[in-house]
Amino acid sequence: MDNKEKLENQDVPQQETVETEEKIDVVKGIEMLETALIESEKKLETVTKELEDTKNTFQRTLAEYDNYRKRTTKEKADNYNAGKMDAVKGILQMLDTLEMALAAPCSDENYKKGIELTYTTAMNSLKALGVEQIDALNQPFDPNFHNAVMQQETEGVEPNTVVNVFQKGYKMGDKIIRAATVVVSC
Repeated sequence: MDNKEKLENQDVPQQETVETEEKIDVVKGIEMLETALIESEKKLETVTKELEDTKNTFQRTLAEYDNYRKRTTKEKADNYNAGKMDAVKGILQMLDTLEMALAAPCSDENYKKGIELTYTTAMNSLKALGVEQIDALNQPFDPNFHNAVMQQETEGVEPNTVVNVFQKGYKMGDKIIRAATVVVSC
């Protein structure tokens, strides 16, 4: 064997060792990639869960804000209507006085016209606010709208019918400001 052949034979085991080391390096690289992939999947899972939690928190906060906005809008409207009703109750006392003045005998026609004009103006203002007079006379008695203070036998009238109104009743929308004070047939 000459030297050349000896050298070539020596390279073969060395070459096999290099190839084996390269295979080991590739396997180690694959294992490292698999480990990195597993860690990345865990991180992705954690981030996805955090994102879902954040999304849920955001949606709850948005819903709470929407409920708060609706509630405060309703409270504001209720407070406005309550204040309006209180003001109207005060005006109703004035209307009662004007009605008594209209019913009283008076010889001065200009004075009487002035009272009528004042009464008409006040009634128109109440209508503009959405206040309506409750129809009572000759209507069936309804405890939701009428306050009966007396019962009276009246011929030709069905029982539980309003036969006289002592004080007019008023409502605003579906809310009663003041029930009509009435006399009911029996």
